[in-house]
Parts: sequence; C-alpha cells; structure tokens
Amino acid sequence: MISKSKWLAGALVATVLAAPAQAQWRATALGVAEYDTEGALFLLAGLSTSPGGRGVSPILGVQGYHVGFDNGVSRTNVFAVKPYVGLSNGYGTGSLYGTVGYAFSNRDEGSRIVTTSTNDVGTGVVVSGGWDHWGSGEGFGHQLLASYNFDSENFWGRGRMTKRISPSGPAQRRLGAELALSAGDNYTAWQPGAILELHNGRGGILGLGAGLKLIDGVSDKPVYFKIEGVLPIAR
Repeated sequence: MISKSKWLAGALVATVLAAPAQAQWRATALGVAEYDTEGALFLLAGLSTSPGGRGVSPILGVQGYHVGFDNGVSRTNVFAVKPYVGLSNGYGTGSLYGTVGYAFSNRDEGSRIVTTSTNDVGTGVVVSGGWDHWGSGEGFGHQLLASYNFDSENFWGRGRMTKRISPSGPAQRRLGAELALSAGDNYTAWQPGAILELHNGRGGILGLGAGLKLIDGVSDKPVYFKIEGVLPIAR
C-alpha cells in the first residue's frame, strides 16, 4: 500500500513539473484555530500557490499543524508539517482538486483528536482531494474534502453546505452546516456543526463555527468552537 502511494506521489510531482507555465501564480494563506470544552486545541496554518483559472493547473503548498490535549496528569502536543503537490480543475462555478504530500510529525502514529479541518497529522504519505462548488453565489454552495494517511491509516472527510443570507453583491454572509468524519485504528468519530462565513468580495473569507464531537464508545460529547480564515496574498 505504501509503495503504491509513493509511486502516486512521484507521478503527481512529475505531472506538476511538466505542466505548462501560465500567466501568473497566485498564493493563498489558510488558518484555523479550534478548541473544545475538554481542552483539546488544534491549530493549522497553510500556504498554497497555483495559476488558478479554468482548466487543469498545478498546485504547490505546505501546511503546518499543532494538536494539544490533556493526557492524564500531563499534556500531549503533536506537531506536523506537510508539503504537497497536486492538480486542480477549475470549471467556472467550482473546482475539483487532488494533492499528495508527506507529513513529518513528532508522533508516527498520528493523533485521535477529532477536528473539522484534518486528521492526517501523523507521519506518512497523505493523499487528499476536494470539490468546491459555489455556483452563481446566490443559492446553495457546497464543499467536500477528504484525506487519507497511508502510514497511520487515518481517514478524514468533511462535507459543508452554505447559503447566502445577505443581499446580493460581491461581499456576502453565508450560513450553513457541516459534518466531519474521522476514522482510524479502533476508533470512529463524527463532528456535526454550524458555520457562518463572512466573504469580503475579494477572495477573503472569515469562518466562525461551533458544534459537537461524537466519538464512538465515549459518553462525553465535548462542544467545539473554531475560527478559520482564507486570505489571498498575491493575485
């Protein structure tokens, strides 16, 4: 399984490097902070760059994670950095994309902390994919994300649907719901929640969310709160 994933990584890197140069690459920064009522903290920061636009284009990026949680009398901290490459297909009212990367972490087995943003913080090859569909911007939009770490054998996926609740125009407010799933060795967890997105009309997005963490076999149902941001830094 791991050898196949490394072959896939090599093939995708070669595809990205062979892709024709386009007019101008654009960079986007991403940040997430999530905290729950049992003291678990998740932080994510990322930077990606791509020519964007319609049709197939390459993606290059890197993400860094921190997960902290109480573990008896002490606190466990997990750190990871994941560089990745991929391809995106923009079709005007949305985009499909896939990436492959390698996560370098101080914990080989990964973390069982449930988050709405990822669960691939363990060391290993990570394959990810996504589908963003925003349509005309007036009705419903949706996002589907998934990732799998071949070494720690962790799967994470999230679906989100939002609808505009503000008047027409480039800047808008969107309200919706999301559901994340984390699954690995002997555990499964669901994370339903609500999300409010504030779009500034220039590509920047501020998201505010809250919900529950439902872990199979665990009676406690901690409440989570999160803030996330997307900021174009070069266009």
